[in-house]
Amino acid sequence: MEMLLNYGLQVVATLLITLIGVLGTYLTLQLGKNAKLRNINDAQKELIRVAKITVGELQQTMVLQLKAASSDGKLTPQEIASLRAKLLDKTVEKLSAPAYALLYAASVDVEGLILGVGESWIERIKQQPIISG
Repeated sequence: MEMLLNYGLQVVATLLITLIGVLGTYLTLQLGKNAKLRNINDAQKELIRVAKITVGELQQTMVLQLKAASSDGKLTPQEIASLRAKLLDKTVEKLSAPAYALLYAASVDVEGLILGVGESWIERIKQQPIISG
């Protein structure tokens, strides 16, 4: 009887240790997912920040001159396409390699996100009142 009780306690202890191990593994996986999601979110924030900076730089270095050189003060479709390409190239150049790799691995549409941020930021710039000095 005593041997049976010892055997039963060993089985229960083994099951308990196994259960703790499984629970620990589960919690580790959940924490890993949360950290990965947080890292993806941080990478997206970096991309958005860099895209906004790039839009501002292109606005100052190219857009104003192109509009000034145009008879109607507007950009041609070719100029817009060229600016979009420059926005993509310059933003990806400035984005850190780990952020780009993480976004790519997470199947984030990096180009779509850059262009979306760019268009949104351009609209915001257009809506700001012109301040004359």
